[in-house]
Amino acid sequence: MEKFRENLGKRIAQIRIERKLDQTELAAILDGKDKQAINRYEKQGANPTAYILLKIAKALNVTVDELLDFSEIEK
Repeated sequence: MEKFRENLGKRIAQIRIERKLDQTELAAILDGKDKQAINRYEKQGANPTAYILLKIAKALNVTVDELLDFSEIEK
């Protein structure tokens, strides 16, 4: 489970950076989240709810499947 959260955080950060968004900008799109929440997902392995995961995917303009495709994580 810990490896899943670590990979999810890396994947969120990877796509966010590809979309040229900083953590504050992504948080603003997610209504009610702040930069610290995004940082917790990306760096500390915080576990977003399914609803938040869906909102993150939508904000990054990817499907949840694409968000969870850890084979795309840059090594």
